[in-house]
Amino acid sequence: MKIFKNILIWVFIIAYIAVAMSFVKEQRTKILCHDIRVEILDSLRNGFISVSDIEDFFHEADMNVIGAPVVTINTKDLEKKLKQYASIKNAEVFVTLNGDIRVEIDQRNPIVRVINKRRQSYYIDEECNIMPLSSKYSSHVLVANGHIVEHFELNRTQKIPCENSDNNDDENWQKNHLICDLYQLSKFIYDDDFWRVQIEQVYVNNEYEFELIPRVGSHIIYFGSIENYETKLRNLRAFYLQGLNKVGWNNYEKISLKFDNQVICTKR
Repeated sequence: MKIFKNILIWVFIIAYIAVAMSFVKEQRTKILCHDIRVEILDSLRNGFISVSDIEDFFHEADMNVIGAPVVTINTKDLEKKLKQYASIKNAEVFVTLNGDIRVEIDQRNPIVRVINKRRQSYYIDEECNIMPLSSKYSSHVLVANGHIVEHFELNRTQKIPCENSDNNDDENWQKNHLICDLYQLSKFIYDDDFWRVQIEQVYVNNEYEFELIPRVGSHIIYFGSIENYETKLRNLRAFYLQGLNKVGWNNYEKISLKFDNQVICTKR
């Protein structure tokens, strides 16, 4: 008898849940979308996309979200369309219980601005993606220029093929090793608080070697190739702290790091 009573209780509970869910579903079909709320999660760091840009996107004629039943709004499709913007890294779209559309945007973060040999200019972000310049916002990042020639179609390439840059047999890397090396060096500089403040420009010379232009000091750093770049910068940092801090930052014209474990200076 007790078992029968327990079964009966569970039947009533399940029936109640089914009815309640059906009621909620029916009520939800009556909820119309009446507002769009946008949040740019990293707006203090970058300004490529604004709240008004996203609101304009949702007010385009083919969106038809305002006034539509929330159950008919495909949030995944909206996220996919938003991610087509070159400056958007991630987009999350969801509908609240009262019918608002909430949009959270995370922008791509550039680490270097490239000006190639043909005077074309673009950003490279933290994940090795190409970002076009913005007419309304300029990111204050490292600038790279000089003899930079890409072996990919700039207007059709979204991600630089540098994933296998450690494998010299990779065909894409062989064709684009200069830009891949530039990305690797720029990423290291960006991730280091000291170098991000100190280095403002990377110049690629006629021999396709790197020259670094510092913000403090009137010298040029002849860096050479990307080989042993971490050791080179570690040695240079030690020289800055132990040498230039004592003799002065404007006494040298050139500082060369091209040779292993050596910092060679040329006085003015």
